[in-house]
Amino acid sequence: MAYIGALGLTALASFVLAGFVAARARALPGAWTLVAFLCGVALWSLAMAAPAMLGASAAPFTLTVIALSPLPAAAFVHLVFAFALCGALRPVAWGSYGMAIMAVVAGLALGVGRIAPWHGFAGAFVPSLAGWGVLAVTAALSVMGHLRLLQTWRQQSGLHRDQAGAVFVSSGIGLLALSGFAFPALGIEAYPWPVLALPLYSVALVYAVVRHRFMAADVWARRGLVWILLLAGAGGAAALIATLPLALAGRPEGFVATWAALAGAMALGLLVMAPLKRLTDRLVFPGARLDLEPWRDALAQVADERALEALANAMLRQHLGLAEDGPGLAVVGDAVTLNGWDDAPFALRHTAARVATLVEEAARRLASARRMVEAEREARLAELGALAATIAHDLRNPLGIVQMAATGAPPEVRAEIGEQVGRMNVLVTDILDYARAWTIAPRPIELAPYLAGFGVSVDVAEGTTLHADPAALRRALANLVDNAKAMGGDCAIFADDRTIDICDKGPGIAPEIADSLFKPFVSRRPGGTGLGLAIVRRILEAHGGTATLARREGWTTCFRLTFGPDLRERA
Repeated sequence: MAYIGALGLTALASFVLAGFVAARARALPGAWTLVAFLCGVALWSLAMAAPAMLGASAAPFTLTVIALSPLPAAAFVHLVFAFALCGALRPVAWGSYGMAIMAVVAGLALGVGRIAPWHGFAGAFVPSLAGWGVLAVTAALSVMGHLRLLQTWRQQSGLHRDQAGAVFVSSGIGLLALSGFAFPALGIEAYPWPVLALPLYSVALVYAVVRHRFMAADVWARRGLVWILLLAGAGGAAALIATLPLALAGRPEGFVATWAALAGAMALGLLVMAPLKRLTDRLVFPGARLDLEPWRDALAQVADERALEALANAMLRQHLGLAEDGPGLAVVGDAVTLNGWDDAPFALRHTAARVATLVEEAARRLASARRMVEAEREARLAELGALAATIAHDLRNPLGIVQMAATGAPPEVRAEIGEQVGRMNVLVTDILDYARAWTIAPRPIELAPYLAGFGVSVDVAEGTTLHADPAALRRALANLVDNAKAMGGDCAIFADDRTIDICDKGPGIAPEIADSLFKPFVSRRPGGTGLGLAIVRRILEAHGGTATLARREGWTTCFRLTFGPDLRERA
């Protein structure tokens, strides 16, 4: 019964795993070869179990499958050479299948052997001379595959070496198990104990192949395979524990006693299996339980959406034991999307959804805080604008009087007073421009003639049109072109229908101020007020766009003006 059970379990596991590979990795290289090989293992297992149950009546099925056994061996060689990334894959595959087909034809024509009673079994396979030939071809192909694996293991390093070693060990389990089938053929009167290890072979092979990424199956496929492996082990442990009392006490006498003993064994097995399955679930799919408060507190500490997304992904992957390239979530504004969770088990998908809800709460708080900051900023700017207007009114009139009163002064004094009054007027104008609420009226601007008026080299295709406010854009471009000219060296403007780059070959931007360049008074060119770039940013914000630093080959500094997509509709 143990022999038949081991072979039946091998057949079932092989068919299930073949379906698993076909369903989860069928589009990947080598998948169908592995599926064919697993189906061959399953059929071989059934063919060897049939004589033990049916005796000589199983001969037609068993002998046919044994005659076909070189074909799965050829598939194994094909699989191994594909795994080894061998340049001779095609000729080796064709040669292996050709050798296998010749052996199959000879086996079917000449017969591979007979089914005879053996060692208390109703029947076992005993090969004929032709059968030994078929088995020799099968063994030769298997040895060829194992030698190629061993060569790959010796030649490679790192992950590929580990892959080859894992597949080699798993196949070694299969060869050890298959040695038990030689007992009847060699006349060895001993129980075929190696066959009992055969159920581990299919699982170990697929685990070695998929777990080590021979095929790039997704994280849930790999974890599902680990779950199958551990659950099979848990089932075996439960069956062993359940049958241990029967093994120690001996077989009960009578139908009722036998039934009661078997029922008790099954109940004990089920009782033991439940905690083992829970343990397996926790080992393979950790983190299904989630305490929300620590997550909420941690997510509340972040300063922006990018940091929120990074922290949430790091915490989620650590909690569930996922790799860095595994599934995660993305934060866009105050919306959160889950990526890569469609095939996840329900419990983990539910956990990810709960985390996404927490992240959405944090994202909404960030958006709300930003709106409050913007509202306060706008209010302060309005106050600053009112203050600036008052200053302009209160300063410009006295400045005009001072300049008029200086008409009788010596020329050098008049020139100095005029220069200082001019600087104060520029500062007042810049403060007003920075503080004002820019209201724009975009319209189509033909860029080639428009940009030609700034007195620098222009690179723009004829007929290119940009939607913007002409006066506001002129103010922004004048600030940037004046800065570029003041830095010395060449300067130029590059433009298309959405962006304008103003570039120069001056000394460049100091790295320590690059991130805060568009804030007031961060950078001041000689004679400037420190508000020019801040005004440019305000103008571009009014256009629904951005002002940023950019890179262009051959230029040390480039400022890029990007205009919002909705300006065409507003125009």
